[in-house]
This record gives sequence, structure tokens and C-alpha cells, in this order.
Amino acid sequence: MPHKIAELQTPWIRAQLIDWLVRLSDKGWQEENWMSRNPGNSGLDEALDFFDDSGVLAEPCGKLGFVLIDEEEVAAMQALNLVLDRAISAPSSSDAEIIQTRVWDDVIGAARRALIAMGQETH
Repeated sequence: MPHKIAELQTPWIRAQLIDWLVRLSDKGWQEENWMSRNPGNSGLDEALDFFDDSGVLAEPCGKLGFVLIDEEEVAAMQALNLVLDRAISAPSSSDAEIIQTRVWDDVIGAARRALIAMGQETH
């Protein structure tokens, strides 16, 4: 049976996840905030750190009842993990190079689908 948001063990992590998904789904935001940074100061790394620390992409099934409420959200995180891993595995020297690749558009799309799965509107 799906969990309800009010029953989640760590709803604050869900809120942070939604914030990061909004950023990952918005190329304009990324260009404004990540491309303008000094190459040694990666904004993308902040997002990746959140995903690593929360474990929501690496082990989404284990986050049911904690951060995620149903299998649809788990599947959305699995899909995002797959394309994000592909995007960051490509050789690049900066966030700007990564977010200008064609595979990054897949990350943006997967983040949008994850937001929809989580009941959030996208722009």
C-alpha cells in the first residue's frame, strides 16, 4: 500500500529532493547558476552530494516510507539515476560542458518526470 506524505519518516529530505529536482529540470536555472561559476567551484557537485548523501537515487526502494511514497516515485528515481550517471560519466572539464551535452537533456526530462510522479507541477 502506498505511503502518504504525512506518514513519511523524513519529509524534510523529500522537500530537499523536490528542490533539487526543480533545479535539475530547469536548464535556464542551471545556465544562470552553474555555468557562471568558477570551474573549480561546481554547483552540480552540490546536487550530486545531496543525491549521494540521501541515497534516493542509488537505493530508491529503501527510501519508500522515508522519502518516497510509492513505486511510481521509485521508478522515477531509478530512471533519473540512470541518465544522470550517463551524463556525469562523459568526459568533461566543467559543469558548463556537462549541461550543454545532449545527454543532459535526458537528465532534465527525467527530473521533470520525477516531479510529476511526486505530484509536483513543472514549468
